Amino acid sequence: MTRVTSATSIMCSSVCLWALYFIEPAYRRHVLELRKHYTLLIPETSLVEVAYPIYRAKGLNELKNYATFLKHLPLGKNIKILPLSHEALAKALVLTAGHPEYFIDEEGNLNIYDAILAAIWEKMKIPLATSDSMLIEYGKTHKLDYILLRKAHK
Repeated sequence: MTRVTSATSIMCSSVCLWALYFIEPAYRRHVLELRKHYTLLIPETSLVEVAYPIYRAKGLNELKNYATFLKHLPLGKNIKILPLSHEALAKALVLTAGHPEYFIDEEGNLNIYDAILAAIWEKMKIPLATSDSMLIEYGKTHKLDYILLRKAHK
C-alpha cells in the first residue's frame, strides 16, 4: 500500500533510475510525476546496479550513452545522488545475515544492492519508491514507508 507522505525527498530504487534513463519504461510517467513533487535521492550503488541490465538489454555501446547520462544526472532538477558510506555497507551486510529471506535469492545469490538500499532506507526513514515486492515486504515488516511505482497504461 502506498502511504501519503509529508516528506520533501524520497529514495529511489534502481527501477526509478531505469525509468529516468529509458524513455519507454512502464514506470517512467510515475517517476517523472514524483520528481515534480519530491527530490529523488538515488543511492550511488543504484547507478552501478542499473549498468548490468542496460548492458544485457542494449550491449556495450549503450554503456557509453549511460556514462553520459550519469555525468549529467546530478545536474537534473530534483535529483540528488547519495554516496555509499562504509556504515551503510556494514549495515547492509548485517541486514543480509539477519534477514536472508529478503537479501539472498532462491539460487543463493547475495542481493547486496537491495540490502544497501534497505540500510539507507532504515537510516533515513523516508519513503522508498519501488516496484520490488521483496523490498516492499521488507518495508512493511520494518514499518518503513514506500511508494509503489505504477505502470503506465498504454
